[in-house]
Amino acid sequence: MRPWIKPVLASLAFGGWWLLLTLCRDRWVMVTLAAALLLWEALPGGMRGRALLLAGAGCLLDLALAASGLLRFVGVGALPLWMMVWWLSFACWWLWLLQSWRPRPRLLMLLGAVAAPLARYAAFKSQALQPGVAWWLLLPLLALLWGWLLPQTLRLAAPRIEGRAQAG
Repeated sequence: MRPWIKPVLASLAFGGWWLLLTLCRDRWVMVTLAAALLLWEALPGGMRGRALLLAGAGCLLDLALAASGLLRFVGVGALPLWMMVWWLSFACWWLWLLQSWRPRPRLLMLLGAVAAPLARYAAFKSQALQPGVAWWLLLPLLALLWGWLLPQTLRLAAPRIEGRAQAG
């Protein structure tokens, strides 16, 4: 199998999951939680804490975007349960994917700058989210934000080097 096939297929599947979740939201929260727990179990033990860190950071990011008025979740005050569970799913999936796929940071910049605004735009269209400002202003802001943030996740996926001081 060609090395690019696995990340492409995994990304398409996860993108489809995002669309389905934004359409069904709270009705699918238990299914999403079950999927997140399966992804959690697929992670190596040392990655689980990192997945929680990434999921927490994602929740804080969405909470900050909502608190700033840049976007609003439909039907809830700040951050819906389905979005928190989605962040755990994303964190587990992303760290699992990065175990076998090591993209260059520039590719992740491009991927983050394109995929995140497209995902949010789909959520606007499915009425899971509402932009707090004009979408044509919000989407470029999200592109800049995610173009910078997604490459930072490579640090979470990198194996820790034990005993650096001993090696010197």
